[in-house]
Order: sequence, then C-alpha cells, then structure tokens
Amino acid sequence: MKKRFLLIAALAAFVFSCAPLSPANDKASAEEGTEQAVTPDFEEKECDIENPGTRKFLEEVDYSDDPEYTISYAADYYSDYKANDKPLPVKFTWRGIASRIMMSTSPQMENAFNVKPSSGEAAVYNLVPGVKYYYKVLDSKGVELKNGIVTPVGPLRMINGISDNVRDLGGWKADGGHIAYGRLFRGSQLSSRISQDGKDIFLKDLGISVDLDLRGIKDSEASAGPVITEALYLKLPVEKNLGRGTGNTEELYQKAIRSIIGWLGQGRNIYFHCAGGADRTGSLAFLIEALLGVSESDLSKDYEITTFAGANTRLRNFRATESETHILFELVTRVREFGDPGTQSINQLVYNWATTRHSPDVDPLTDQEIALLRQYLIQKD
Repeated sequence: MKKRFLLIAALAAFVFSCAPLSPANDKASAEEGTEQAVTPDFEEKECDIENPGTRKFLEEVDYSDDPEYTISYAADYYSDYKANDKPLPVKFTWRGIASRIMMSTSPQMENAFNVKPSSGEAAVYNLVPGVKYYYKVLDSKGVELKNGIVTPVGPLRMINGISDNVRDLGGWKADGGHIAYGRLFRGSQLSSRISQDGKDIFLKDLGISVDLDLRGIKDSEASAGPVITEALYLKLPVEKNLGRGTGNTEELYQKAIRSIIGWLGQGRNIYFHCAGGADRTGSLAFLIEALLGVSESDLSKDYEITTFAGANTRLRNFRATESETHILFELVTRVREFGDPGTQSINQLVYNWATTRHSPDVDPLTDQEIALLRQYLIQKD
C-alpha cells in the first residue's frame, strides 16, 4: 500500500489526541467566592479528532493501481485497527469550579457558543478541522478560570450525536483545493426518537436546513417522511445502484445534484441520506465528489468508510449476485460506458454521464451548473 495524505496531512503526525503548543500558565485559578484578581491559565493545543484506525486507513490506502476493483482493505482496517465512525472529541481541563464555557472562532469571542462543563473538563464534538477555536472557562461570577485555543485536526469530520454513519463531505482533496467543510453532510436515516440535543446539533451546530431523502423505492419506505420538521424536506426515491437502477434512477440522481446546487446557491447546508447511508447515499456522494475532482482512489475510500459504522459492509471489490445491488463496482461500470476509461479519468466519465440526457423529462446538467457546484464546494488550499 502506498501512503496518500488528505487535507492537513502535515498535522497527522500527532500521536496523542491533544498536543500542547504552549505550556499552561501555572498561576492560581479562581475559586468560588474569591475576590482577588487572578490571571487565568492559558493553553494552546492541537487535538486529533480522527479515530486512529480510520486515520490509518485514510493515510495508508491507495487504490490507484487497481482499476479493476479487485482489492479492498476496509474490512482489514475495521477488524485489525478498530477503524470506526466515532470521532474523538476536543478536550480541555481547568482548575476550579466552572459555571460555563464560551467558544468562538474569533479572538474577540464574536458569535460565541456555550459548552457545558463537567467536573473540571469538557469534551467537544463536531468542530471543524483546521479551524482555531478560542475558549474561556468562567465561574459563576464570570471570573475566568482558564482561556486558550484549541485546533481540531483530522483528515475528515465525522459527526457525533445525530445518527450512525454520518460525516461531512469536507476534507477530500479536489481540483485546486479540497471540499469545503460544513456544506454537505451524508448519513443514514434519522430516527423518529432523535433527542432534542440531536436536533440542535443538526439545526444549530451544523446549520443544516435541507433534508434530502433518497428513500422510497421500497414499499416499506413509501410512507417515510421528515423527522426534523424545521428543515426543508425533499424526497427523491432512487434505486440503490446507478448501474442496476431501473426506471428513472439516473434522472433522479441528476435531479438530486441539481437540487443540491440550487440549495448551495441559497446558502443552505444539506443532509442527504437513504436508510443506512451506504448505497444510494454512497452513489450520490461518489457522483458529486467525482464532479469536484476527487481521485478515484479516494472515491472508493469514502464509499468504504461506511463499513466502519459496523452495520453495513461496503467493499469496492464486491461483485453482486443477480438479486444484489449494493455495490460500487456496478456504478463504476455504468459511468465507464460514457467515454473511454482507457484514456479518460473517472472524473471525466462522470462529467459525461452528468451532461447526458437520460430522459425526455429531465434535462442533463449543464457546464454552468457543474461550475457552480465546484464554486460552492471547492475551497482553495
């Protein structure tokens, strides 16, 4: 296997989850009822938020030399290195009794959000990799016990607290940069028993305002509807696999991409999902990422990370039976029909597929639309 680094690769050498960049101030912290002025402790550090086994998979695996999709390593990393979809939190501690913690991406603490303290420590999830977060730990009288800066680092941004197999599409290398964090999220269906905290993460922390539901082709999914009613909801019932899809599957994938472009243009953040976040979700992610210039090796890896959630094994080298449609290989086989795979990249082939009319009822995507998709989602390095 050949090492291949994703976004923020230079930071990937941190062995511990949080590595201090500057020593903490050893001056006494404030206690409840203390009137004298004190200097709060200060610390700046970087925190690795990637599950170690998942990070190992992302950094070490490269499928570039396997165009026939005969090799997969995802199951090995899941079993041997415990790769999973659970991110690590950003952690920090303090001395004294804290009442609240303020965090912001601004040194002036503009648009700060509150974090609940717990027995002298805090664990914060879902922060954006590579972004500096400034924080202040305050006691009940507003006296600072500690302030500092934490920077989460990790190739990808797994999301904690909504459902299983949820992740930000941000972080993958794309043409001229990387996919921006915080715009597109993929995952499994939302439970009707989702907690209020889960809803707050969805709506407030992640700022998601669109729920794109790819379920509905099955009778058992026909009545499935929105769970978080505050978000705009659209249902596009597609087949699991573009290669095996019947009826209007290809047009619906085009429609899904066109809808996403429109919502991104409105400044909306989008969550798209099917039932398990594996096949229909994986197909849409593959098509979008390919249009953004993500490499074929990384397209496979994003598809396979679903395996790390534990419920669904998705391997790039799997060949289905006649009745099985849960595979990446057939999607790739289908888009290879739209050009010459010997001379054209997977990105060009997906572009050819996207700009082809598959139905008299749905227009193909235009160059202008694809340019907008790239404008909205590619962040220059």
